[in-house]
Amino acid sequence: LHAEAGKGQFEIALGHTVAAKAADNLIFTREVLRAVARKHGLLATFVPKFALDDIGSGSHVHLSLWQNGENVFMASDSSSKHGMSSVGEKFMAGVLHHLSSILAFTAPVPNRLL
Repeated sequence: LHAEAGKGQFEIALGHTVAAKAADNLIFTREVLRAVARKHGLLATFVPKFALDDIGSGSHVHLSLWQNGENVFMASDSSSKHGMSSVGEKFMAGVLHHLSSILAFTAPVPNRLL
């Protein structure tokens, strides 16, 4: 847990795990933080930019691809332009191709001032 650049913003790094468990951990963590904040008369919003005149940040995810205990996302040599293996490049192409659908779950509503 550490402070971020914006007023009242903090980052909590959750440990890595498989995707379904990571999603559960995120929801559980947010619900606990909301409840604790509410108990103390505070509001935990999780919006990337709470005030238009302040710095913003938002939730983010670090992705990795593993197969049989080996990282298959990164290239094993320096021949790749961006450091990704062909599997990594295909994965990222899939993310970009499906980005509008992914955003429906990861950013379903516009950031509104309270």
